[in-house]
Amino acid sequence: MNRIRLIATAVLTGGILIAALAGPVAARTPSVADVLAADGVAFDHNWHDFDIVEKAVLTVLDAKPGSPVSLLTDRQASLTVFAPTDRAFQRLVHSLTGRWYQSEKTVFNKLVESVSGLVGPSATIDTIESVLLYHVVPGKVMSSAVPGLDGMDVTTAGGGSFRINVGPHFVRLIDQDPGARNAKLIWSKLDIPAGKSVIHGVSRVLRPIDLPSWH
Repeated sequence: MNRIRLIATAVLTGGILIAALAGPVAARTPSVADVLAADGVAFDHNWHDFDIVEKAVLTVLDAKPGSPVSLLTDRQASLTVFAPTDRAFQRLVHSLTGRWYQSEKTVFNKLVESVSGLVGPSATIDTIESVLLYHVVPGKVMSSAVPGLDGMDVTTAGGGSFRINVGPHFVRLIDQDPGARNAKLIWSKLDIPAGKSVIHGVSRVLRPIDLPSWH
């Protein structure tokens, strides 16, 4: 019960929701994209928010307006989004390139460059799209329900799956890359409200395939 209580009470209800619902926006239900953009659509120096995943969403939708990623802009959608923080993307780019980059903008650019090098320029957007959808699960699942999913494979909006692994002091998401460290839920970033959906922050980017690593 202590673990469940810890998960259930680690709720972020402060500035991100207030900013998302301020002023004339207050009367409408926010989408996941609205909440991710609550602190502005720009890179900053805070590695613990979601600027890079937000930029990835906008990049895909700009190139493919009809992409399934548009689910994240649907205010009526019921989703659970496991959102990697900016630090998670920094870790991913370090895994792919062997270098630590110290600005969010550079991390995003190196991410696109690395993906392009792996799959070719023509498949870059499709690959980023697939990675984003791998973090989206249909239906709203609050963190208090996650311990009951221990050992289960969760099907994502893109059709892939990852496994839930619940330990004494962690919840780990086991993806399709056996050689990489797995993402964990971030206790301080659980149950972020997004209208009919919910966002849980995760410490690493989930990998839908076995990616090559520099080491």
